[in-house]
Amino acid sequence: MEHRKQASVLARVAAVIAGLAVSVALAPGVARAVPEPTYQAPDGSYCYDLNVDCGYGGLETGTFTESFDAYERSPGTCRTRYAQATRHDLAWLIVFRYNEQVRWCWRGGVITYFWRDRWPSNTSFGWSFDGHIGSNCIYEHCSGRGVGTYSAEAWTQGAFHACITWFCPHKNPIVDIWVHGDGGSGASASGA
Repeated sequence: MEHRKQASVLARVAAVIAGLAVSVALAPGVARAVPEPTYQAPDGSYCYDLNVDCGYGGLETGTFTESFDAYERSPGTCRTRYAQATRHDLAWLIVFRYNEQVRWCWRGGVITYFWRDRWPSNTSFGWSFDGHIGSNCIYEHCSGRGVGTYSAEAWTQGAFHACITWFCPHKNPIVDIWVHGDGGSGASASGA
């Protein structure tokens, strides 16, 4: 009876050792089971999913004039400059946008009003907004920035991510808008 118990215990130990040996032998194969990037993006890099991590980043920007109330009835001539860091997939569908706009007024070569807004939009294909992660302003709307001077600038940075099972690409677009006391303005974006 004692001999059968020992044989049974030895058989179990041998099975565990064999199982460990098989798992160690297969470990390199399991590591190879993670798929390699299969698509080439327009920038020459490789990606895993056409809708998630392949695509283009771009800037869309312009100016327009809103109602006098939008500028809190500030003195001078007023405009709004907007800029959007936009990420498109390879089918040119939008997967996310990071937006910033600045309302400003000017008179006599100086800025008389400044107000900044920022927000995410158009998130799709699994992309999520993780929050604003940077700015050159102390306060959310940068109110009053540059008032009494010739120029002012507001930039913002946002965080986005999407996950393809085990792989999670991250994008941190930056949008920058600058305005002048003569009505001139400009914008740039990167990182989408």
